Amino acid sequence: MEQTLGKRIAENRKRMKLTQDQLAEKLGVTAQAVSKWENEQSCPDIMMLPRLAEIFGMSTDALLGREATIPTFQGEVVEENEPEGIHVSKGGWEFHWDGGKREALTTAFLVLLVGGLMLAGRLLSWNVSFWGILWPSALLVYGLRFLRKFSVFSFGVALFGGYSLVHNLGIWSLNIANELIFPIVILLFGLGLFIDALKKPRKPEVTFHRKGNQNRESNASFTEDNEHFDCSVNFSGQAYSVTLPRVSSGSANVSFGELVVDLTKCAEIANGCNLALACSFGDLELLLPKSCRVVMGISNSFGAADISGQPDPDAAIMVNVDGSVSFGNIDIRYV
Repeated sequence: MEQTLGKRIAENRKRMKLTQDQLAEKLGVTAQAVSKWENEQSCPDIMMLPRLAEIFGMSTDALLGREATIPTFQGEVVEENEPEGIHVSKGGWEFHWDGGKREALTTAFLVLLVGGLMLAGRLLSWNVSFWGILWPSALLVYGLRFLRKFSVFSFGVALFGGYSLVHNLGIWSLNIANELIFPIVILLFGLGLFIDALKKPRKPEVTFHRKGNQNRESNASFTEDNEHFDCSVNFSGQAYSVTLPRVSSGSANVSFGELVVDLTKCAEIANGCNLALACSFGDLELLLPKSCRVVMGISNSFGAADISGQPDPDAAIMVNVDGSVSFGNIDIRYV
């Protein structure tokens, strides 16, 4: 029996050690779309086939079953016994930045940096405490980490962490009064948030989850149960679509990350629905249908909370949004 296109996509995805989420991210589509391809519920767009073939290291004809499947880029093929993240090819070593290891690598780099600076401090007799090294190192490392998707705010966090680190180590400091440094930094952070808020918003890529499903990474979680949803993100970026038949309450929490919560797919949002939002050093975006009207009570501490778009004139469903934002941004959008 001839193998179908969906089966070939599934087989080669597994051969490349990719999850449906990872393949979807490479293609710029949702994991649900990849699942439909593999289950023969739909077919990928014809313009998507060359990119699929490139990821799988094969020709488009081979992907379509017109010739034997012969990988043309051996360096991209991951064998069962090869370590995840570092691959060997004929040209030498190749490093593949795997999303599942990003958090571990970031934490490892932070620990190495702190340990190395503490050792240097003992050897060079630097007058600096452990906390004087730890907190600016954390700001520097995680600020630089989020620069993979450039943000003025994340750049400001990295800059503040780097300056604080060299200042605490006594390597270099600005020739201004110390009491002026903190308010200047706050002004720079506020300017960064203002510039980021003026940037054209991007359309979120929403990942669909079944009831009770949790994200595969330990620093992000999402649950739905009994008209309530709960999601949290720490040191990563995620997008979730709530698909409950009816929503009467929910909570979303972000710390050093980015989170998009989409409520437009819900069959019904209860009048008086209560949503609790918390954002610290990150961005949180809440998407609501225009049939709702937001009553917002969010406290700000060096952050911003905004509403964009307009509800329908006859919108009768009231949604109460409460929470707090510190060194970050909460954006509520009517879609």
